[in-house]
Amino acid sequence: MENGIKKIRLEMNMTQQAFADMLGCSQGNVGHYELREQMVPPEVARKLIAEAAKRGSRITYEDIYGVVEEPFVESYAPAPVFLKPL
Repeated sequence: MENGIKKIRLEMNMTQQAFADMLGCSQGNVGHYELREQMVPPEVARKLIAEAAKRGSRITYEDIYGVVEEPFVESYAPAPVFLKPL
């Protein structure tokens, strides 16, 4: 699976330092995000989405975090409820 943060940064044609400056974090943080050693905090993801929009790009949380597949949940009928007569 391709790394979302690195792909976004490269598409924006930015160095890690410029990207970090834009997001208000360190270059080291960006490196950790790209290597998936550190999760992108939600506030950084929101800022990235907003900054990209200012530059005419549409970025989503899925672009940042990847597609999260929902776990398989087997459908079932609820258990019958037995009421006592009054």
